Amino acid sequence: MALDARHRVSIYQKLVPILGDDDTNALMTQYPSIEADELVTKQFLRAELGELRADLAGLRGEFGGLRGEVGVLRGDLAALETRLTIRLGAALLAQTTLVLGAMSLLR
Repeated sequence: MALDARHRVSIYQKLVPILGDDDTNALMTQYPSIEADELVTKQFLRAELGELRADLAGLRGEFGGLRGEVGVLRGDLAALETRLTIRLGAALLAQTTLVLGAMSLLR
């Protein structure tokens, strides 16, 4: 539990005559002066940042894989578009031929 400013001053004033300024300051630095459920140490923060970096590196790899898949899909779509264009052209040619044939029969 963190000490509020009033308690810190009171404890400090009582300890100075017993321990002296330097030792009292050293002791008081061991007690947090702010409310916190859990203090974050440098070691903990470094470990968390290391995990975050590893996660980000994994995501970069996944994005790279997705880019490759998108490239494949683009190729597939281009091939499909080509086939569709050819079929549509053939259908239009057949329809035009039928219309022209029907018109020549009606004359």
